Amino acid sequence: MTTVPDPSDAPESRGSGEAAGDPPLTETERIDRFEASYNRIDRMLGELLERPQHSDRRRPFASKVREASNRFRRLGRHKDFLLEISDLRNALVHNKTGDDLYLGVPTVATVLELEAIERDIASPRTVLPHFQRKVLALQANESLAVAWGHVRKSGFSRYPVYDGPAFVGLLTSNGFARWCASQVSNGHLDVDTTAVRVRDVLAADHRSRDVAFVRDDELLDTVETMFVQNRRLEAVIITHRGTPDETPLGMICAADVAALG
Repeated sequence: MTTVPDPSDAPESRGSGEAAGDPPLTETERIDRFEASYNRIDRMLGELLERPQHSDRRRPFASKVREASNRFRRLGRHKDFLLEISDLRNALVHNKTGDDLYLGVPTVATVLELEAIERDIASPRTVLPHFQRKVLALQANESLAVAWGHVRKSGFSRYPVYDGPAFVGLLTSNGFARWCASQVSNGHLDVDTTAVRVRDVLAADHRSRDVAFVRDDELLDTVETMFVQNRRLEAVIITHRGTPDETPLGMICAADVAALG
């Protein structure tokens, strides 16, 4: 009988559940905990991929792992380990040499690592507090002079624009540039910024409606999927109930999603 090697050179730093003074897990306990965690992860991956239970029942675990890893960045770091786990589980189920005799048995570190991944999948992060931050919003009737003052101080590249409490669009740095280009005459930009309103500049921003709103308890996985499915999406604005006419509590752009660990 062989024992499957540990998944890392430092297994003691992975997962938790067995303190230094605890008695070691027996072979049967390791197998039971391994299979239980594997089955729970298998079920959660099916739910995460939003497939009806009956259609997912016969779908290979490895196939679910690959799709989930491609769709959700946070699961990508677990991909290789879970694919190895799939092979080990198949060996446990199909390659027994007799009653309670296995060709390979998971180590304690492997079991603890699998249970740690299970906890990660079961407890996904939400948009708040991860992306809770002050959002600089502009008023549509503000003068461009006032707006540019805000922009210079903040250095942001996207600004929600409101007409009173009503959201009217997203002003981007690209929109600013487009509007400025439209005002150039004979190689010169001569604009009275106190007379121009933010709404005038917003009208030149062709990406002003490429924005979505989510609740403050929305999953980061959901937001990541929104950016993957809509490449034109400029930003996702977080409000309490996910409606446009509420105070923004945070804002997420594609670069923020790409930086997620």
